[in-house]
Amino acid sequence: MLKHFQDLATDNTSGATELIHKLLALCENCAIGYQLDELREGFDLLENAQQSMPSLHAVLHILKSDFLPRLRENEETADAIAYLSQLDKILSESGVAIAAIFAEKFSSPQCVATISRSSTVLASLLRMHEHGMLKDAFVLEARPMTEGHRSIRDLHERGVNATLMVDAAMAVAVAQADFAVVGADSISADGYLLNKTGTLPLAICCKEFGIPLYVVCDSLKFSPQLRGDILVEDRPGEELLTPEEEDGFAIWNRYFEWTSVDYVKEFITERGCFTPDQLSALVGEEGG
Repeated sequence: MLKHFQDLATDNTSGATELIHKLLALCENCAIGYQLDELREGFDLLENAQQSMPSLHAVLHILKSDFLPRLRENEETADAIAYLSQLDKILSESGVAIAAIFAEKFSSPQCVATISRSSTVLASLLRMHEHGMLKDAFVLEARPMTEGHRSIRDLHERGVNATLMVDAAMAVAVAQADFAVVGADSISADGYLLNKTGTLPLAICCKEFGIPLYVVCDSLKFSPQLRGDILVEDRPGEELLTPEEEDGFAIWNRYFEWTSVDYVKEFITERGCFTPDQLSALVGEEGG
């Protein structure tokens, strides 16, 4: 079971919401099998992993404080499993609500540009497709882990007209789009969106071409932390280039970057739509 926690800790292609769903499933498996030691070891492992995803760590804190005390060796686990189901339901229902709110924004078929992989973005685009409001989707790869490859396959399997494009072609994608949409790994209290590297140039392209950038995410992503308090991890340079003996240059590789919320037209959450100037109140409510 610990191997599954290790896989979760090193999963570089799933978004925060998808990782949280996987974590809840692991917790349920451990509870059913009374693998309490493995569960505690798995929690300890995750404490030092995925530092760029504060929402995952918020849920981890909830699980350690509220879920673990419900588990007792060789005792009935129904209460603990019901608690997990409640958390998963809240997360799933928020995604459905966000997709419904987002799809209702459009009254005619649209072309969209997006980057990386977000389960909430996918749900929102598929809801648009079901309503006949999604004409084309331009999906940027999001190197070096190319999560966009998974995204476009998911869209294609559901009948969406979609085109995969390299990150360097995002200006071409944006020039053909009516809007762009991304997910969020966190929104800091001082007004910055943390998302996959490539989001900032995508936002700049949207501003240059005069199309709106939307962010779809559940309210758990709004953090009371400031940008400087959230660690953005450096990743191995070998993912970009295998150094040769004579190479003396540095390699910069980070999966996530900060984008000012001023580039965003609206944040669509399960609680409704919020413009950037309304976020301070929302973060205050979540953090209070």
